[in-house]
Order: sequence, then structure tokens, then C-alpha cells
Amino acid sequence: MSLTAIERTVDDPASAGNIASVHIDVVKIAPKKAYNMGGHDHRGMNYHGVLVRVRTEDGVEGLGEVFMTPGWYGPDTPLSYIYLINKTFGPAIIGESVFDTAKIGLLMDRLWMGNLWSKAVLENALYDAAAKTIKRPLVDLVGGRVRDKFPVVGGIGMDSPVEMARSAREYVDRGFSTIKLKIGEVGNTDVDVARVRLVREEVGPDVVIRVDANQAYDTDVRGAIRLIRRLESYDLDHVEQPLAHWHIEGMARIRDAIDTRLMADECVHSVADARRVIEAGAADVIKLKMAKNGGYRKCQEIIALCSVAGVEVELGNGLQTSVASLHELSLACSNPLVQPAGEFPGPDKLLSDILVSPMQIVDGEAILPEGPGIGSDLDYKAFNDCRVDLMKLL
Repeated sequence: MSLTAIERTVDDPASAGNIASVHIDVVKIAPKKAYNMGGHDHRGMNYHGVLVRVRTEDGVEGLGEVFMTPGWYGPDTPLSYIYLINKTFGPAIIGESVFDTAKIGLLMDRLWMGNLWSKAVLENALYDAAAKTIKRPLVDLVGGRVRDKFPVVGGIGMDSPVEMARSAREYVDRGFSTIKLKIGEVGNTDVDVARVRLVREEVGPDVVIRVDANQAYDTDVRGAIRLIRRLESYDLDHVEQPLAHWHIEGMARIRDAIDTRLMADECVHSVADARRVIEAGAADVIKLKMAKNGGYRKCQEIIALCSVAGVEVELGNGLQTSVASLHELSLACSNPLVQPAGEFPGPDKLLSDILVSPMQIVDGEAILPEGPGIGSDLDYKAFNDCRVDLMKLL
């Protein structure tokens, strides 16, 4: 079997879907612009994504992608991805059916505790392969289509207030109705206030503005409260994760002290994490990422828990190719409980993409494809152009 292209379509779906091979690769793509965030300067850095391809005996290829998590965000590392996919999960599922996602999910949990990024990227590839096997859109396998498109966020990294306002205007001119600003200039809160003030003045009162501090305030509960209080006059939709991921008690104190809604992101990786945040009253909104939270099934579990508790759920990750973005779009369009706007911009923030048909954003909304699976196959020339030699990661 060639490893450079899909060989053929399925003639008999009823007998199809057995896994023949699993492959892992890393892609490196330059961003259109640095996406800096609180406490982290990403100037000159490229996007690195982990791509998993699941091949069936019938030659169908399913794709999954997760961003290569930085050390401050999660436990998966370049070596752990390679080891778990090549040596643990991959060999264990050869011969299994791509339709048995629950069975394979339980198997992965028994084989290895944690490492949700590695599990998510493989599960996503399974879902894509399963949907392509029966020639149906992936959304049909995870609940069915409740939306045909989904508003996405215009994400703006930390920069000068004037430059951030200019970027916000560009997004609004393209039809985006939600803007997200990275903040977290600890020790110089006047800069963060100026950022939000200039953006609000530039976009007017009708555009939704969110801010994200990416844990920049660490344990400084009072400092975070003071900043948020200064920002509240600019009508924010919510403030995301000002404190360290473990400081749930501090998040609850912030929530009690402000009028703006508070979002938890880095402190929610699992269903158990979501339960702790909910019980502590530490968030009005929980942010899910399919990579961080382990894929479709685990995200759906957290969504159900949040629904019962009256906590809203939003979805998405700032940088990724169309592969990961189309998976997140499929989840968002299949579940009415996922609130807009989503943070899955696909190729919008990168200089190139790896699909034959990249995800389309029209007037600030991502369009759900009609084709099988995630709606596209790998563009092998583009993929090979940005592929990284795994040995260089060792």
C-alpha cells in the first residue's frame, strides 16, 4: 500500500473499516503574524502540529491533528506523541474497526493514563476515516448537523494598542463580529487598558470583545481583579484564565468580585477538572479544545456536565491547520450547546495549509463542508513541503 495517496474508495461499506496502519508526522508552518500571549513571546516561532493518518484495509485515510503542546500548557511532548502513536496506541488498534471509537478510547485509557493530546489526535483520525468509509460528513457521526456554519473569533496577539486596534478593524471589515485580545502585561496594566480601550473605540459598541490573560497573573488574585475592574467599562463578553491553572479557589474569588463573565481554560483538561471548577463556582464559561480535552467523546462528556450545571461552553484553539479546525467545526455544528464564536481559524492565521480544500471562512463564519469526513483529503505536496523529520525531534 502506498503511503503517499489514498488508493481507492470503499466498494462495500458494510464490510469496510478495519485499520491497516497508523502514521504520525509533524508539520511546521510559519504564521502570518506572531500570536503573542501573556508571559510568552512567540515572535519568530513557527506553528508545529502533530498529524496522524489512519489507513483502513480499503485504502481510506482518516486525518487528525493537534497543536504540539508547549510545556506550560500540557504534559504531551514531541517524544511522547511519537512513542504513544508508534509504539503503544497504533500497534494496539491494527485490525480494529474505525467505527469502534468508544472501544478504542477505553483501550487507550487502559494502556496509558493522561496524555490527552495523543489520544485526541488518533481519535479524530478514526472519526474521519469512519465517515469517509460510509461517504458521509463527519458531523453525521457525532450528533448530526444542527448548523451549517459557525462564527469564528478574530484572535489578536499581544502588540501595541494601536496595532491591535488596526488588526481589530481588519477583522470587522471582513465580517467578524467577535474579537479576542491577548492581554497580560503584568506590572504595566495601563498598556492592557489602552489595548482594550482603543479596540473598543475602533470597532464600536456592537462587536463582541473577549480578553485572555493565559494565566499571566499566576496567583495574584487582587491584581487580576484590579485589572478586570478597569476593563469592565469597555463591555467585555468575558475574561479568560487570568490565574495559574491550579488556582481554582482564586478563580472563584475573582468571579465573585467582578461583573464580567469569567472563563476557565487551562484549568480544565478532563471531566474531573470541569467538575472541580463547577463545584467551586470558578467560571461562568469553560473553554474546550479537542486536543486539550481528549477528542470528541471526552468533549461531549464535559459539554453534558456543563449543561446540567448551567455553565456555558466555547470551543477552539488559536493556531492550527484546517485538519484540526474542521474537526472542531464538526463538533460545534453538531452540538447546540457549544456557544459561538469558535476559536478555530484554520488557515486564516498560517501562511499555508495541508488540505486539498482548506476550511473556508466567509463573513466571519466557518463553513461546514458537505463532503465525506472532514470534507477534504490531504494535499500531499503541501504536506511534504512542511513535514518535519521526526529524528530531528529526538
